Amino acid sequence: MPTEDVAPPGPARQVLSDLHKLYYLAGTPGLREISSGIAEMDLPATLNRNLVSDILSGKKQPNALQLSSLVRFFAGRATNGPNPEVESNRLVSILLDASFTPEHTAEEESPSAPIEAALREASSRGTAEPLIRVCADKAPETVLLALKEINQRKWSRFLKQVEDSLAETFTPANIPAMVAELRLAKNHTRVVERTLSRFGALRSVEDVTETMRLLCAVGSTGDASTVLHAFLRFKKPSDAARLYEHLLRLRIAPWQLRDNRHRENSFTSGVAEFALLLNTTVDAGDTAMAVRHRLGVTLGGIESSIEYFRVCVQILDIGNDELAESLAILVLSQSERVRSDLEIFLSSETPTDHEKVAMRTLAARENVRSRVAFNVAKEELRLSKMFGIVEIPRHSP
Repeated sequence: MPTEDVAPPGPARQVLSDLHKLYYLAGTPGLREISSGIAEMDLPATLNRNLVSDILSGKKQPNALQLSSLVRFFAGRATNGPNPEVESNRLVSILLDASFTPEHTAEEESPSAPIEAALREASSRGTAEPLIRVCADKAPETVLLALKEINQRKWSRFLKQVEDSLAETFTPANIPAMVAELRLAKNHTRVVERTLSRFGALRSVEDVTETMRLLCAVGSTGDASTVLHAFLRFKKPSDAARLYEHLLRLRIAPWQLRDNRHRENSFTSGVAEFALLLNTTVDAGDTAMAVRHRLGVTLGGIESSIEYFRVCVQILDIGNDELAESLAILVLSQSERVRSDLEIFLSSETPTDHEKVAMRTLAARENVRSRVAFNVAKEELRLSKMFGIVEIPRHSP
């Protein structure tokens, strides 16, 4: 097969490449054997040895009849080769389309031409690197076509490597479009989830912030939540605090994001450190909401409340009374069930005696009790207005 400086990328090179494949499948017959064999068959055109040599070396482009004769001769001799007539029609069609489209360029073949080249290189080198490169931060149609071609060849190892690479090679600006196209295509939901999760786990605070901003801007809050969960699971508390700070500045409250699915992976470690770091840049109320969100997305019921109460005590022990009170007020104002969780916390074997005493004392503070009572009354009034609940006056007998 000639090099690209002899046969540049394009339809003509594709035809020549496929012709060489048929030539090898036919057992690489000699020039004399090819020329005489074609002459003996009922084929559209005859070719002498020199013309066959020029065509195979890329020095001369065959016409439609010459190409048809070569294809039919090679395919007819090949063991388990393609149907001669079908293959001849296919290659002649490619050649004629190119010949009658003078403005046709390599760019107009995108994305199929680069992908075909990458597939051949990956096959010859035994590595997915060319396929990863051809998909890196490219248009969604290129990625979809590449995944389709790889899957059709049943290159499962290469397919996974290319899918995994998307989270590392795509810029934040192009993530939303790629995710949207993958969701519209069939059988790519798993790729979307893996890409978003890997993006959150591997990328910087700035990249994750920008991606979440763009996803929220187009209404994909569930996808933004997927990125956030992965980030929180694998990053340090200081990174988590910076991310929440950036999001709050953009008026994105992480605890208001719709989640795509129930999360099972816990990222409860370092929550006290996370709260203190975040509290240096945002107010205690937002910090309390952030802590509640970080615990609540992976823990449910009493587990979430117990961890939350323990964080309250840790903050209190550090000496940040304002934040500790804000945390306690938020969780104790949620519902009757959560307030009963405090009693379960105090009777549970998990917390230490110090944690139980500290939390009981914190909940009994006048500021905490009055704020909780006010919040509960306000919520009850809101529900009464929403559902039209009115008090029926009692008549004296």
